[in-house]
Amino acid sequence: MILSTVLGKIISIFIIMIVGILCWRSGIIDDASKEKFSRLSTQIVSPMVIFMSFQIDYDRKLLIHMGILFGMAVVFFLMAIAVGRIFLREKAGYDIAVERFAVTYANFGYMGLPLAEALLGNTGVIYMAVFIAVYNLFVWSHGIMLLDGKGFQVKKLINPSMAALVLGLLCLIFQIKIPESPAFAMNSIAAMNTPLAMILSGAIVAQIHFGKIFRDGRLFWVVLLRQIVSAGIFCGILRFIPIEASMKVIAAVAAACPVASMTITLSIIYHRDSYYATEIFTVSTLLCIVTLPLCLFIAGAGL
Repeated sequence: MILSTVLGKIISIFIIMIVGILCWRSGIIDDASKEKFSRLSTQIVSPMVIFMSFQIDYDRKLLIHMGILFGMAVVFFLMAIAVGRIFLREKAGYDIAVERFAVTYANFGYMGLPLAEALLGNTGVIYMAVFIAVYNLFVWSHGIMLLDGKGFQVKKLINPSMAALVLGLLCLIFQIKIPESPAFAMNSIAAMNTPLAMILSGAIVAQIHFGKIFRDGRLFWVVLLRQIVSAGIFCGILRFIPIEASMKVIAAVAAACPVASMTITLSIIYHRDSYYATEIFTVSTLLCIVTLPLCLFIAGAGL
């Protein structure tokens, strides 16, 4: 079941990317609009996904499970950061900041959430939301520091995604529910997350020369660090942790997700090598057809 779900979601994602490619070829999307789409995705749509994921009923057992997963997610990111620093060194012609970002940050939003929902329904979404919350804590501190090269700045933590995280947690704790009509509107915006990110990715993929990609050993090394080394180590540890099967499945799926699409959007915003970021993202997403089921097997999550 898990394998067929994974393959189905990946196929769906690439269909949306094809639309992005057609948008680029036809001129609907150009260089100027790419950055605007990136800002729309990171400053409006992603925060809405985070906030609405906390619109759930209070459950003490659920909160305990979320706390455990929160700790596991922190360990995952610290380990991924270490892998990037240990195994990647500066090399002329390659943007090491993009490489280390790609090794550290996985696509919990566009791939993790749909997979979690397909596998475990609302419980899966809630569990994956914990990984997304930790993702945002790290990406808007360590990730931005990595890409802008200016060192840690507290003000970087003050952003739409972190605001959505704090407000979402408060709504969960105090059981503040958004009324039906506004909730429908906000969920509609959140639903743009995957299509918007993938259309933008497709527009950039349209500019890639695939012959060059498959001759680039460094690029494949970066992808393997993300999806085999980092994910494999975490899933190997996960195999021996005595937690409920549902928690193990979601943690394994999160760790095994391909390179985050935000690698592309933030590379555009911070004027990094977005073309290289897209190459890494594309290869990573293709290879996850194999690496994601493999990581689930390593974790003992079952297929």
